Amino acid sequence: MTKKLIYSFYVSRESFHQKINEIHFRCLERFKDSFDCVDITFISNNREEDAENIICAERRFLGIFNGKDIAFSIIDNNEFRESLVFYNKIATRLNDNELVFFGHNKGVSNVGTYNEKQVFSWVCGMYYYSLNYPSELDDVMTNQKYYSFGSFLTKNYEPEKCNKYGWYYIGTFFWINCVKLRNYIRFHNIEIPELADRFYDEEFLGNIIDTYPLIMSGCHNGLYLENCYNYYKNTIEYMKLIYDTKADGFDDFYAEMTK
Repeated sequence: MTKKLIYSFYVSRESFHQKINEIHFRCLERFKDSFDCVDITFISNNREEDAENIICAERRFLGIFNGKDIAFSIIDNNEFRESLVFYNKIATRLNDNELVFFGHNKGVSNVGTYNEKQVFSWVCGMYYYSLNYPSELDDVMTNQKYYSFGSFLTKNYEPEKCNKYGWYYIGTFFWINCVKLRNYIRFHNIEIPELADRFYDEEFLGNIIDTYPLIMSGCHNGLYLENCYNYYKNTIEYMKLIYDTKADGFDDFYAEMTK
């Protein structure tokens, strides 16, 4: 089964040279062999102003994924952000024989808002716990009945504006088995939700799948993050709590990605 990376990369003059982007590039380099093919979408506030940085980022991606089938596209930044990419390239195109991993350069807008190390830890954790255990991913997504596999699972953080079934992968890094999910949708006669807000990509799975055994929370065996609003501040504590022994190698990984 083809493993495909669909990745959104927000570009702006203010954010492009932040260290968080270098961390994203290093993490992708580390796990480049997780993917057979790659689809990168640049999200730009101003295509003319961002042109030089887009070219620079494209070269980095070409260097990282040298030899792989890779496609690039650009969209203008709007209210939907990476959710527009998710809607156009995943939600409405659940192709056969693809395991799709959806990610983006998370944390660019959070640097300076939270403690820098917490933001970096959170971002590194999403890569590490989603991509560092390929045999577990393969077993869960092909041999077992699960439809998705992600790094951090949480319950709704806004009860007054909740998605249908009240769960999602916080940080929006996760795998989908497209053929399994498509068959589930068809069997239950479910309509693909319309793109309504910028949280669509986070809420998509939680608006479709209501039975816990049919989802997979990644490496933390069903434990939820308790407090969404504090996830940056408590990243390391959460990792130790929900990943147990699988957190042991994270410190070395973090040091390598952020040096």
